[in-house]
Amino acid sequence: MTSNIFKLSALSGALLASSISFAYADSRYVEAPKTRPYKEYNNTSGKVVATYFPDWRLQGEVYTVRNMPVKNMTHVIYAFLTLCGEHNYVAEGLKKSLAETCKDKPPFSAVIADTEAALEVKFDKKPAEQEYYGHFGELKKIYQQNPDLVILPSFGGWTLSEPFHQMAKSEEGRKNFVKSAVALIAKYDFFGGIDIDWEYPGGEGNSHVAWRGTSLTDEEKANERKAYTLLMKELREELDALAKKTGRKYELSAAVSGAGSKVEAIDWQETQQYLDYVFAMTYDFFGGWGPKVGHLTNLHATKDTVWGISVESMLTTLETAGVPKEKLVIGAAFYGRGWEGAKWEKPEQFPESGTEGKALANPNGGEAGLFTYKEIMRRYMDQGGYEYGYDEDAEAAYVYNKNNGGFITFDDPRSIKAKAKFVIDKGYGGIYSWEITSDDGSLLKAMNKGLGHKTK
Repeated sequence: MTSNIFKLSALSGALLASSISFAYADSRYVEAPKTRPYKEYNNTSGKVVATYFPDWRLQGEVYTVRNMPVKNMTHVIYAFLTLCGEHNYVAEGLKKSLAETCKDKPPFSAVIADTEAALEVKFDKKPAEQEYYGHFGELKKIYQQNPDLVILPSFGGWTLSEPFHQMAKSEEGRKNFVKSAVALIAKYDFFGGIDIDWEYPGGEGNSHVAWRGTSLTDEEKANERKAYTLLMKELREELDALAKKTGRKYELSAAVSGAGSKVEAIDWQETQQYLDYVFAMTYDFFGGWGPKVGHLTNLHATKDTVWGISVESMLTTLETAGVPKEKLVIGAAFYGRGWEGAKWEKPEQFPESGTEGKALANPNGGEAGLFTYKEIMRRYMDQGGYEYGYDEDAEAAYVYNKNNGGFITFDDPRSIKAKAKFVIDKGYGGIYSWEITSDDGSLLKAMNKGLGHKTK
């Protein structure tokens, strides 16, 4: 497979997140939607059932920590924290805020990217006095009620990974990040470890992309390969030292691409020993950033799959590189990507190999070509000229409009159940999603059902 597919990938439901992070900065109260009752599942498989929680859903269709059905999860991963350093590709408001946060801190210190959302926003008009509010305050309450729930801060993401590249050049900087990151989770003690979402070691992420002319040299790539291993080794050592003080176990995980060049950029034979789980970003195979049309996150490849790309092929690539399958957690997409004007040269290749698509406009004014699962269900499921379809060979859902060539690819309960069953059949570590706020309630259920979990 070719790595250029992934230049706009990697948790890219968050591509524009930083541009809205501070839109509510003058508001100290956000009304949380009422929580909906839900049936609880018994996790009899022992597999990971995880989701990322993005901290910026505090305007429009608000979603808070309170709204998560945490009884049906093993892990919540908080997106995103970062480290002090250059952030050239974020919105100006966030750039200024980070500069202020980092003003008196050593280089590459671990920091909360959006302190307003994490610590200050109040979800009750007259809240009880507490040490801190915001999502962190809510997470602390949830952890106290659910002590087996593992809550991890994720550092990086597509938007906030840039400082990792500079950190990789500095042993002092790397060690400072490690110590400050572990100090942060010791301070906010509902956290049960650390997730690293560096996009990407070896470059070709948001801050190093070919079309900017900033790809890394071979020497820089080799250095980042070493630095990544050292980063995980030192984080593991510091987390183990903290565990001796607190008596708790702390997890260390990484979110990574399964594309060949991204996998080769990490020494997995050495690095995997320090990690509890590897969250494989098995989605964003195609999207509106390019004219090729294909499945977003198909489980299997078929004879017509462009580049032979699939969830299965990515997992195989990671396994071959040295990641034990029991540590690999499959990614499910709680969103879709769409085009209009899509064409298929041969009818028998539909829906696998389309061309000439351009990003489908988002009627909500969001990123063109990107739609939450809830939006797809509301606007495109067997309405407006769109008809639902399912590629049984690839295990992938879509809607198609033959009148305008509109095509949206996404995960639905059927494809997610297939992924979860694949986890059981092949012995993988579990399944996770990007991201919980896009679910209408059916997708997390499908993750549990696919793993064979029954309601209590």
